[in-house]
Amino acid sequence: MKRESDFREYQRQALQFVIETPRCYLAAKAGAGKTAVALAAIDRLMFDSFEIERVLVVAPLRVVEQWPREAARWEFGQRLTWATYVGKPREREQAAASGARVTVASFEHFPEIVRRFMAGGRWPFDMVVFDEASRLRNGGRKGSVTWKAMHAISGKSDARIVLMSGSPRPGTAHELFAPVFLLDQGRRLGSTLTAFRAAYLEPAKVDRHTGTVFSWRLRDGMEDALYARIADLYFAVAPDLGLPSVTIDRPVRLPQIAAQACRDLQRHQVVDIEEIDVEVAAFSAGTAAGKLHQMCQGAVYGEDGRVQHLHDEKIDELRQILEEVDGRAVVAVWYEHDRQRLAEQVPGIVDITSEAGLAAALRGEVQVAMLHPAAAGHGIDGLQEHFSALVWFALPASFELYDQTVRRLVRSGQRETVRIYRIVAENGVADPRIVQRLAEKQAEQDKFFEYLERRRTA
Repeated sequence: MKRESDFREYQRQALQFVIETPRCYLAAKAGAGKTAVALAAIDRLMFDSFEIERVLVVAPLRVVEQWPREAARWEFGQRLTWATYVGKPREREQAAASGARVTVASFEHFPEIVRRFMAGGRWPFDMVVFDEASRLRNGGRKGSVTWKAMHAISGKSDARIVLMSGSPRPGTAHELFAPVFLLDQGRRLGSTLTAFRAAYLEPAKVDRHTGTVFSWRLRDGMEDALYARIADLYFAVAPDLGLPSVTIDRPVRLPQIAAQACRDLQRHQVVDIEEIDVEVAAFSAGTAAGKLHQMCQGAVYGEDGRVQHLHDEKIDELRQILEEVDGRAVVAVWYEHDRQRLAEQVPGIVDITSEAGLAAALRGEVQVAMLHPAAAGHGIDGLQEHFSALVWFALPASFELYDQTVRRLVRSGQRETVRIYRIVAENGVADPRIVQRLAEKQAEQDKFFEYLERRRTA
């Protein structure tokens, strides 16, 4: 059984920070030990300083059961009692009435548990730990139900709050406002999103006809000013765990017909490919971007919902990669037609977004595992013990999902250099843009981590 003395130095520093900072953001890459730090803080605050009595942990559904399992591995977790607020209504009722020291609720049931206890007039949890706080990046009147539930706790109770994520800056700087507001109720970045925008941001994409702003970016020279304003709320660390990885881009060229179709769709938002009896139409720029992304993979949904086949260039390249890695790899897909085509054309491939498929993969019984980043980006631990190759059949536009999926293999327990293959349609419109955008987001997040780490160690 592990002890607090087994912590790495940055974990000891993180533990002290969480104890001393009642409302804070713990940002560390996947596999860096955030959960253990949070558990140690709960134990100290509950049994040493007697500052808290009950704790609510909010986590992705796949992660709910991992919290008590992780606690069982540590000496400081032995005094904690657990309830999981998931399952059928009767099971959730029992969890709510259990009086356990720590209750773990899934994202889906978090708003319900807030309504249940807030209705009683007294919030019973002295500390709330939100695992994967990037879910809270959209706030305000149009914020998610989850954000609004968290806002109710933040504004109407004195509970400690610990937000945790491996991707504290997954998108634009615009998304930093919502989690910071939950921690300080507007003291650092203003009490409204409008005021925050006026102080730090400028429009990035604007409809020239209506003036509607689609996206925002930091004004020149405001990055350091923004980070300095919120740095005291964050403990950020991106430790070198000694786990090497290499990214290998594998370019493919689409057939001339498909490549020309991509260019025509980008220009005219409609294309008719007579040679293969395929017609594609997009009625907005956003729809066109999605269609172009599909076309890079080899198929596209028509207006009637049916899948229209374009090419198999990426499947052919995937077969070549699988030969090079001796047939054992995790393959990331995006569309349902990706999954269907690979299931038909790649022998032995197993969809591990299903419970049965994942269980088989974690037992080492799967050679080629297929997953969707949105379904498997968080909460899966153990793939690194059986796989050291990740193949991106379809790259996601979301850097957060990209990074979290990579961290399923590049994490503690990995014994080999992880090879990350990215199959890129180099003459398709969408894939090169996504590669560039992912690189930009990686640089932005790295700079955020570096700024906070530099300030912490100064």
